[in-house]
Amino acid sequence: MGYNQRKVEVMVKNEAKHIQLCFGTCCAFPAGLDSKDCEEIYQNSYKPLVSALYNLPEFPFSIALTGIFCEWVERHHPEFFMILEEMTSRKQIEILGGGYYSPLFPFLPPIDRVGQIEMLTTAIRKNFGKRPRGAWLPASAWEPSMIASLTSCCMEYVLIDRLMIETSDFPGVTGLNPVILEDSGKTIIAVPMDNTYRNLERFSVRSFIESITGNPDDQIKKNITVFIERESIDAIFTPVFGEQEPWITQFYSAVQESESKIMLSTPGQILKSQTMLHRAFLPSGMSPYDYDKVEAPDDVRFLARTSVKYLLLESDNVMNIYAKMMYVHSLVTLLRGDKARRKTGKEELWKAQNEFIYRTKIPPHEKAVSPRQLRLAAYKNLLAAERMSRLRGVFAPSIHSFDFDLDGLKEYLCQLENLNFYIHPLGGRIFELDILSLHKNYSDVDISRSGLFIDHLYPSEESENIENGTLPDSPPVFAKSLYQELSVDAARHEVSLRASGLFGIFQQPVSLKKTFSFRNEGIQVQYILKNDSPFNISGIFLIEIDLALQGFKNMIPTMAAYAQDNRIEGIAEQSSFSDLSWIRLDDPESGSHFTFEANENPQATLVPILDKGGVRLYLYWKVELGPNFETEKMLFLKIDA
Repeated sequence: MGYNQRKVEVMVKNEAKHIQLCFGTCCAFPAGLDSKDCEEIYQNSYKPLVSALYNLPEFPFSIALTGIFCEWVERHHPEFFMILEEMTSRKQIEILGGGYYSPLFPFLPPIDRVGQIEMLTTAIRKNFGKRPRGAWLPASAWEPSMIASLTSCCMEYVLIDRLMIETSDFPGVTGLNPVILEDSGKTIIAVPMDNTYRNLERFSVRSFIESITGNPDDQIKKNITVFIERESIDAIFTPVFGEQEPWITQFYSAVQESESKIMLSTPGQILKSQTMLHRAFLPSGMSPYDYDKVEAPDDVRFLARTSVKYLLLESDNVMNIYAKMMYVHSLVTLLRGDKARRKTGKEELWKAQNEFIYRTKIPPHEKAVSPRQLRLAAYKNLLAAERMSRLRGVFAPSIHSFDFDLDGLKEYLCQLENLNFYIHPLGGRIFELDILSLHKNYSDVDISRSGLFIDHLYPSEESENIENGTLPDSPPVFAKSLYQELSVDAARHEVSLRASGLFGIFQQPVSLKKTFSFRNEGIQVQYILKNDSPFNISGIFLIEIDLALQGFKNMIPTMAAYAQDNRIEGIAEQSSFSDLSWIRLDDPESGSHFTFEANENPQATLVPILDKGGVRLYLYWKVELGPNFETEKMLFLKIDA
């Protein structure tokens, strides 16, 4: 019996079936993996997947591709695309598009959404000869403004978590059938995807069929789309111990029975047969299955309507890299004249828009790269894009003041030839220190509100705790104060700030004037601490430095110091120094050096925070101030990169 004749018989048999079931998966690699790890994933997951489907020519299946996966397969296993092309030509496989670097689309400006979609569409058309009709959205991350970007790229439908559609509460919208979405006069179809079954190996063939068919007398038409997690592919498409056939083959045999209500299809084929769709409106949201398991239905409904931008609130590091991405986007967009330079800048920017940078709490894969390593890679791409935007003869060192991190406060950005210094008024700290030649941000430590030149004032009795590397629990003075601008001298690259606070149990008023002077060699910071109370003050003035010295290889930072007429060298381990003349902290991976000196020799405590990505340095002086008296401290940071 020929293939076409069998196909006709299947179509006749399908007329009585009211459940249209679509299977699919997304072919992607976790961000940051090397080629060896990608090969292991390919051999354990994607090769068995395609082999099993090739031997089931009447089993329709959808495959979403990502750009990184396409690049790797083209270099290492071009036969994978040859087999997929053969299966698409016989209309067994439907290829889905999306963003090239697997971004969370709500985080992207519209021009970047379109650019990433078109970039992946070009790669798919190059390998398969036609454009994808549908788009895969990581985590079903959604906001209505995406419709315009998707339709401008000729996308006809998107896959969205069923619960997000079900909780829209529109008449007739149950989450069991596609719906039509509209925004600003543009429309797109949303195909519900049931993530209950994404780890399908947890179900037996029989229990899965019973689960999706429900009541035997129920004749309601359903469209169910199941996208299988990559970790489940091996268990579904290869025989498990004690079984002669894989799960998918057993399932296919079961649905071929005459009394089966299930018809296998793809989203594209389903939409061709749809005549009328219900309208719906989906607010911003994401799949609730990308959070921890939640039992209560009310919680699930709440999570389905929670904007994906909620992820930005999980840590300062995530918010800062999002802000950096938006800032670099504006620089690259404004780049004119050199088309090749602009194209390279945009591609470097898009590489830094990967979903895993922001989804820090998803269960880690055995090959997964840590969130900090992903941020290192993202900053590398963002700083490369920023360098592309600096045209020789056009760029000039400068200081800008604007709301960089989108918190309603104006930050100060000092941009030199090879260095960027970003100052936040909260704490008057440097929260980003970029060395552009190394493509690295040396302030990206996994600690909330970390940075360089964070100021503290503690009672004298806390000296033992500080020497042991522990900051006291007493209320902070200056560290959480909002510094006010005194002056900004763009020509001299200087920023002067002032903060006030209350010190000690008697709440004595004190003030601190802080002046940053930026140079190509580093930074000079002048402090003037004043006692504004009518009584004497005795305390410890401390400056905190948090440096992200660890890189991709997690090499242990080294140090050298000169204290009490002795030179000390070695790895950066916890240690205390008295009468410190200077201390140098080294990044062994990049070879950069950070040397700190002061006008008056301080005491110092060095605390490794390797689990956070770097080291912490406390430089402190004992101060005695009478009423209305002040003291001056100068701190110098020399940067060799």
